[in-house]
Amino acid sequence: MKRIQYIRLSLSALLFLCVDPMAATELSDSIDTYQNQIVSTEVFVQGRDVLTSNNVTVTPTGDLIMTAPIRIEIAGPFEVQLGGVLKLNSGQQWPIVYDYDSSGNIIARHKN
Repeated sequence: MKRIQYIRLSLSALLFLCVDPMAATELSDSIDTYQNQIVSTEVFVQGRDVLTSNNVTVTPTGDLIMTAPIRIEIAGPFEVQLGGVLKLNSGQQWPIVYDYDSSGNIIARHKN
């Protein structure tokens, strides 16, 4: 009987995640500014043209994906804590590309 209850609880949790996708991923409408946020889950932010962000912290369990057709601007305090993930995707190419060693130190810098 305990095993059936365990399966029932697991199935309820699975159904909750299927019915409420926001429980696993937070989505947003297209916006111009993303600010004053603490990201501790997976969050996808879509900018209209230019996406400006400030006062954002990505925690060790956070995964922030930011995208905008023209560019993404970080205009103020912005922190990605160790273990957190930040992914940026914009129509603008980066003018400078950095190469890193296995410890995360910059070893080379060149124009794109």
